[in-house]
Amino acid sequence: MSREKIVEESLGPEDKTQKSYEGKLDGAYGIISMSKRKLLFVSEKGIFRKSYNLVLDLPYEKIKSLRAEGDNNLIIENEDLKHTFVSEVRISSVEGALKEIMEQEPSQDI
Repeated sequence: MSREKIVEESLGPEDKTQKSYEGKLDGAYGIISMSKRKLLFVSEKGIFRKSYNLVLDLPYEKIKSLRAEGDNNLIIENEDLKHTFVSEVRISSVEGALKEIMEQEPSQDI
């Protein structure tokens, strides 16, 4: 199954990806996707024959804290876990985009 299909099925018909960034979550390479309702991370393995796996499916209301560490690390904490997202993109851009999306009210007529 493709990465896009995994994200699409995880979000459902009423939600859409707002932003995506390449990077590593807890050491696994893949794409972090931000929708109107939740944060997803799909890992990618392989060079010639790629496989994808949904590693994180986290509704925003379950996120306890977000904080940048240095230029490239974003710490995401929920009730019982702490995740580290590392990106080549300045993490302040990723953190800002995520906070902006989380502050928006989900549209009822998506």
